[in-house]
Amino acid sequence: MTSPIDVDRYVAAVRAFDGERYEVATEAKVTERERERAYPVLSVRSRARSRARSRAQGDKTLLVLAGVHGDEQAGLLAIPAVLEAHRSERVRLVVVTPVNPVGAARHSRLSADGHDINRDFLRFRTPEARVVRDVFARERPDFVISLHEGPQRGTFMFANRFVDPALARALCDDLQRGGTTLAEKDYFGLRLDPPGLSPSFAVGRAITKLWAVAFRLKATIAYSEDRGVPELVLESSSRTLDEAARVKPHVDLVAAVARRMA
Repeated sequence: MTSPIDVDRYVAAVRAFDGERYEVATEAKVTERERERAYPVLSVRSRARSRARSRAQGDKTLLVLAGVHGDEQAGLLAIPAVLEAHRSERVRLVVVTPVNPVGAARHSRLSADGHDINRDFLRFRTPEARVVRDVFARERPDFVISLHEGPQRGTFMFANRFVDPALARALCDDLQRGGTTLAEKDYFGLRLDPPGLSPSFAVGRAITKLWAVAFRLKATIAYSEDRGVPELVLESSSRTLDEAARVKPHVDLVAAVARRMA
């Protein structure tokens, strides 16, 4: 998994889910200028109930973002398994993938225009960030999961301040029971207590606000927080060459959150 994924093949695999259970749509097309190729950003939505009917009956919407950074492939590769596994009639699943299709094609963190999309949720200079913003506004999610990878040993997740701490710890336990090794430290080398969880804290929130004011940068997790929506950013470990081991935490976390939302 050190080379780019075949984006055309990946998109075809996601489109194959269009049918009775899911609606798959093209939200935008992003051009790779060097090759004059246009790649789609897709949305996948549960067909079980309309958004209005779901909310009227107390159902919830879970938004999953995959491929914000094109070189972090595990979240992308997890999406077919996520879609196959999701069976809840009380939780509408909405997926945006690949958020950064040109980055995925290039095996790059950056977008077609050379931007880090996960820093663009304040100015929205990139079409990719605008797609996520528009889907967020349209679908009004109750919970967001963004799927990433990092170089640390083991898997952990960042939580914004609207993620209930007890829920976050329970989700770490769910991952561990499923066979995922939880990280003792994040990729900054900071110790995680409990393992696998980097919770929101006052100093971190202050740094995020300073980051936004000084550099005009914001990540999805802060964008969700501004709107009172809980978000988890899963960082699985990219150290192993075992694709199944890299993908499994992503599939398991989405399933665990959906189960607890139902």
